Amino acid sequence: MDDGGTTRPGTPRSAEWSLALGLAGLACAVVPVIGEWVAAPLAVASVALGSFAIHVAERDGRPGTARGLVGAMTGVVALGVVLFSLAAGWGHGG
Repeated sequence: MDDGGTTRPGTPRSAEWSLALGLAGLACAVVPVIGEWVAAPLAVASVALGSFAIHVAERDGRPGTARGLVGAMTGVVALGVVLFSLAAGWGHGG
């Protein structure tokens, strides 16, 4: 149905992907040894996509700023868990 273009476009897909990757990274971060190698790239991608989503949403006047922020912050938390786990492993000589 064509309404003449009077509606705003929806939330950027990068905001949704950021949130999904952040949650996946957070879930993988609690898995010992292997989880760190999977969670770190997911967390970095989540932060990058979240910041991109915030930029796009603010530039175009679209909704999704909050979802992009939550996705980026979830990625930061996942990255923090990974770094804490690596530091704890190094501190115990392993």
